[in-house]
Amino acid sequence: MSLERSPGWPLGHDDQRLLAAAEVLASTIESQVETATRPEDGVIADAVLIGAFHVARAARCMRATIALSRAGYAVESAAVVRTLLEDAASLRYLSLKPGPRAHKWLRFDETRSLEYWRLSEQLELGIPKSERIEKLEERGARGNPVWWSGKSPSVMAREARSGDEDLSRTFRALYPWLSDVAHANVKTTVNYYFTDADGSPVLRVGPSDHLVSLMVTVMADLAIKVCEIAQDLGARTDLAEIKKAHAAVTNVTPPGPAPLE
Repeated sequence: MSLERSPGWPLGHDDQRLLAAAEVLASTIESQVETATRPEDGVIADAVLIGAFHVARAARCMRATIALSRAGYAVESAAVVRTLLEDAASLRYLSLKPGPRAHKWLRFDETRSLEYWRLSEQLELGIPKSERIEKLEERGARGNPVWWSGKSPSVMAREARSGDEDLSRTFRALYPWLSDVAHANVKTTVNYYFTDADGSPVLRVGPSDHLVSLMVTVMADLAIKVCEIAQDLGARTDLAEIKKAHAAVTNVTPPGPAPLE
């Protein structure tokens, strides 16, 4: 087996245009964050704060995907795309009962802090117990094993189906594949392992333009979805402006994006 740099680099003209349009979309979303959290009556509701946080995170995830794609690591950006897909499912689930679920989302940090402290004790890291941890223990707070809701992203997406069939369908279609790539499953080998003209195996480890179109367009679609849900929660975003920037991404997408292999 031999190692070689991936062909098809630097990026082609279509991919460069796609990434430039994605940059504009990311900037447009970022420009909405301050307005989204500006209170009208001097008070920011919990649900609004959570929605605005996810808008900011969507813009950052977009920028991360763009940076990785430009550097030749669009395949590896699948982990970032997966993160925003989970965020979208979580936020939609929260939006169906924003009052109690927003409260639970905000309190989750406390239970996780207690869980981290107990882990540090098990590892004998010698970290002093803070006053906050002492108060959490006094209240009998218990850590949640993974998610703020106590449910996995798949369960949240399924339970949110009645409120967002489109997101639920997208989740079912993409989440297993994105998870395989994020976890270096054997499925990932198709992105690195090829054969040359005589049939000898070639493992490519250099920059590649493989999956740029798919990763960037999926990320852009998810960013728009997050902005829509955030607005449902009361975050003040100019969706018309954001969707205009998103349309520019769609218009430069090269025909026939790479399939889910």
